[in-house]
Amino acid sequence: MSNSPKKLVVIDDDDLITELVIEAAQQVGFMGAAANDFETFKEILGRIQPDLILIDLVMPQVDGIQVLRYLASQNCTSNILLMSGFDPKVVQTAQRLGLSLGLNVEGILSKPVSISVLKAEIKRAASTGDVVSEDDLRDVVAARGVDVHMQPKVRISPTPQVGDRIANGQIGVQVEEIQYEVVGFEALARWKLADGSFVPPSIFIPMAEENDLIQNLTFSVYRSVVQVLGEWNRRGHRLNASINISPRLMGNLDLPDILVDEAAAQDVSTDQIILELTESATMADAAHIMEVLTRFRLKGFGLSLDDFGTGYSSLIQLYRMPFTELKVDRSFVSEMESSEEAFTIVRSIISLGHNLGMEICAEGVEDLSTSHALSALGCDFGQGYYYSRPQPSEELEKTLNLV
Repeated sequence: MSNSPKKLVVIDDDDLITELVIEAAQQVGFMGAAANDFETFKEILGRIQPDLILIDLVMPQVDGIQVLRYLASQNCTSNILLMSGFDPKVVQTAQRLGLSLGLNVEGILSKPVSISVLKAEIKRAASTGDVVSEDDLRDVVAARGVDVHMQPKVRISPTPQVGDRIANGQIGVQVEEIQYEVVGFEALARWKLADGSFVPPSIFIPMAEENDLIQNLTFSVYRSVVQVLGEWNRRGHRLNASINISPRLMGNLDLPDILVDEAAAQDVSTDQIILELTESATMADAAHIMEVLTRFRLKGFGLSLDDFGTGYSSLIQLYRMPFTELKVDRSFVSEMESSEEAFTIVRSIISLGHNLGMEICAEGVEDLSTSHALSALGCDFGQGYYYSRPQPSEELEKTLNLV
């Protein structure tokens, strides 16, 4: 890797903001360039390839959406931070638009912003762009596979005698003096580098898909998970596990049989395993996807529709596909206490899923208030930092007293 400083470009019509951004950038070791207008911005990009771009959304001659569209047309690979003091809902929509254009929009800075916040966000956003090669990933997958961290999934629906159930052998976790019954965990792939830092899944999962490594990567995670489930089964602790399945694997007609055999080898029942697919996975070749998903269900696997509400699946597809669970996307869950619209969407998803005979799991639960609100709406399960952060299996064993 080169030791040359990273580069930052900011476009904002406010000189005070650009000066503050450049000062913050220099303090964290970046070379910075500023533009007050669109033409200067394009001229700068013609000379340098920045690691990070900061964009003001509201400017007199050009708005941030036009800047994002221009960057998309140039196949920009830089990480991007949006800046604005405008309506947060509009700014979040702009971020989603940027992501839909294929841009690496890493976050939002609300104006006014301090130099300390700028420094922290510049370092954070730029760090996700540190490049690792497909050869690095290939070596890791071939040698030992990526690490697997596990995030507990807890029951939050109103159920009687939770304490008694835990005392009688169910597994629980206590948060803020409240006991939650742990029903399973989601397996999350983690790529840890030699220096202890982690490569974000948003980088290495697409890399694996583009370089025909996603099947080996998925099998590596799956084997790790069923080995843990098998060991816990033998100790008398029966939990389930959710595992993400890439749409790229849906073309493998042998996949259901392979996963059944791997589970059986560890004495794990398929009804302990929930396979998660995103909405986008159900869009391409719906008839073929329906065939594969039906085979999974016939073999006993649970099926979860992940990040529900963020894709474009139609209700008729949801009705026809044999899903057993809907996962409410964290973008709605995190805002349901502050946004009436988000609360309404979460309530509607819970009602829709239950009326279709599915269980509901909310992702991104980060505080007691949100957990209580979801419980009041009848949500079945929750995941999030409020209950537990993702952990390696040996640490999770200690957290849940499985040792």
